[in-house]
Order: sequence, then C-alpha cells, then structure tokens
Amino acid sequence: MPPRNHVAESVRALLAEEQVAPGDRLPPERELAARLGVSRSSLREGLRRLADLGIIESRQGSGTYLAPLDLGDLFEVRLRLEPLAARLAAQRRGEEDLARLADALAEMRGVLGDPQLFGEADVRAHAAIVEASGSLPVRVLFAAIADLLRHSRATTAGNDDLRAGAVSEVAAIVEAIRDGDGDAAEAAMRDHLAHVGASLSAA
Repeated sequence: MPPRNHVAESVRALLAEEQVAPGDRLPPERELAARLGVSRSSLREGLRRLADLGIIESRQGSGTYLAPLDLGDLFEVRLRLEPLAARLAAQRRGEEDLARLADALAEMRGVLGDPQLFGEADVRAHAAIVEASGSLPVRVLFAAIADLLRHSRATTAGNDDLRAGAVSEVAAIVEAIRDGDGDAAEAAMRDHLAHVGASLSAA
C-alpha cells in the first residue's frame, strides 16, 4: 500500500475510534500527526488522499471536517449489496455463522431499550450476515461503509417503533438464512431496507 494510503487508512481508523461524526471538525494537524506517529508532511499526504475520496473536506479559515453523510447515497449502496449478502448467506452459511447470527439477534433484543447500543448491535447483526455470505468482495464493500452505517443509525435508532420493527425484520432474515432459503432471505432483507428507506425519507 502506498505510504499516503496507509496514513489515510490510519486517519480514517482513528476518526472511527474517536466516533467523529459527519460534519464534525477534525483535530488539529499537529495533534493528529502526534497521535499517529507520523510527520506532518506524511499526514498532509494522507489527508489529501481522504479529500480526493470525498471523505473529508477543507473549509477556508475554519479547518478540516469529516464530509457530511449523504444517507440517500448510502442507502442506494446498501440496497444493492445487502440483499445479495443475505442470499449468499442462505446458500453458504455454516454452523459458526448460524451461531454468530443467533448471538447478534439476541444482542439486538437485549439492548432494545438503549438507542445507542441498539444501533451498534444492529450494525454487528448486518456484519454477521455479510460474513456468512462467504464472499470476499461483499465483505470488503461492507467494511468500506461500516463506519458510515454507525453514523446513520443516529437517524433511525432513536425511534422505539423502528427499533422493534428492525428486530422482527432481522429475525426474519436470520430465519431464512438458517433455513437455507436464498429467495426468502433476499426478500426479507429487501423488506427490511424498504422500511429503513422510508424512515430516512421521513427524517
């Protein structure tokens, strides 16, 4: 990996760890460079890479910010990626995958009353479905949007009815995967995402 790409990934990982949200200002360059153990010139190269990718943006006289999240764009990616992941998971899942899915669903139910914890559990449940797909390209693509998913949960996880509905919908997906029914798993994921899309439109 080219040095600036390595630094860019390190910056992205740090921002995710610090839970910097879209629209938030990044720490000063001096602080970022010190925390990552790189020179400021190397850091600037990494930041330029992130700017080229549209992940961060510079504002004259104000600083550097994590770019605002376009939930519509994110949803379009999910709509194409996750139904495929669910279908593949139904076709390829193993016993470890089924156990991981059961644990993820149980976690969602266990934190239903806590919006923040529920949002995190929901992302892990979707990640478990993607992992069960056994597809490296699907896993890589999902990993690329996982941080954005965590931020988007702030829009949907605060609604009690939406959280309860999400549990039922994810349970239907998991059941179809367990039954090895690819058609049903894909359809259940599409139904779930349709409700997500409706909630985003209403937000």
